[in-house]
Amino acid sequence: MRVIIKRSFQSITRSIRHYSTFEVGDFCMLRKVRSDKKMFIGPLEHEGKRDVQRGIITHDAIIGKKPRTVIKTHNDAAAYMVHFPTLEDYVLNVPRECTPIYPKDASAIVQMLDLEPGHRVLEAGTGNGSLTLYLAKAIAGGEGGQVDTFDIRESHSNLARKNVNRYSRGKYSSMVRFHLGSVGEELRSKNKEEEIYDGMVLDMPEPHEEIPRILPFLKNDRFLVCYLPNMTQVLKLAETILDLPFMMESCIEAEWKEWEVRATQIRNKIKQDQEEKEDEKPVAPMNAAWICRPKNFDVKGHTAFLVKLRKSVTVIT
Repeated sequence: MRVIIKRSFQSITRSIRHYSTFEVGDFCMLRKVRSDKKMFIGPLEHEGKRDVQRGIITHDAIIGKKPRTVIKTHNDAAAYMVHFPTLEDYVLNVPRECTPIYPKDASAIVQMLDLEPGHRVLEAGTGNGSLTLYLAKAIAGGEGGQVDTFDIRESHSNLARKNVNRYSRGKYSSMVRFHLGSVGEELRSKNKEEEIYDGMVLDMPEPHEEIPRILPFLKNDRFLVCYLPNMTQVLKLAETILDLPFMMESCIEAEWKEWEVRATQIRNKIKQDQEEKEDEKPVAPMNAAWICRPKNFDVKGHTAFLVKLRKSVTVIT
């Protein structure tokens, strides 16, 4: 029992380790000290540089530094704090060839699939690899965890592979297998018709054409999620599964409303009034007010409907 616990603990600590300093090939988030404005930079390389407001940040000024180190532009005109990018930072800022599945939808899909470490997942529609990374992160740390991702466009698949390999020094790259071609045709040519996947997600315009072909490869009582931009596609999918062993468990929109919450300075009239009334008890000065409002310019509303299907083959004993 002690050996099992020790090995499990070592596995967990390896999966959550943090890097102490920036190295060549890493990505970095610069946060301006005075305004809190963020910008993405990388991959870092010797002699690389980034033009920023009021100066230039050289990559060599970041390489070897620890997170939260404050560095200055070449002319000392502005200061920036350095951070390792989160997965959200990364997928929103790396080069793309198509619209990514945004973090709000990716996190919802992971929850809807009910993923655990060690699960095997199929993704059809690799795109830029943004959802691929979220899926890999969800199943990491368990034996046998694997993401098989399929795309019919070679350029998309190649870019996604690069994005996965570059994120966090390739920590999830060994868990992802990239496939080129139609998911239904590829599965039938490489595998027997057996239940091998704990979850599936389809990001394609007409998933109803592929679902009957990939159905045998999903474990019974497990989930398939479809990413569908409009309700017409949802209705077509609902019509398709009438003749298939699938139940539609939910159809949701994931919407985030981000708020701006920050302090701002105001003139202190109260203090001036108290100076004229020395016989009264002083009132605590109030030098700041709070701005609390939605960020209307940062739209995170409708992107797609997420339709959750459960494979429902009745088992007779």
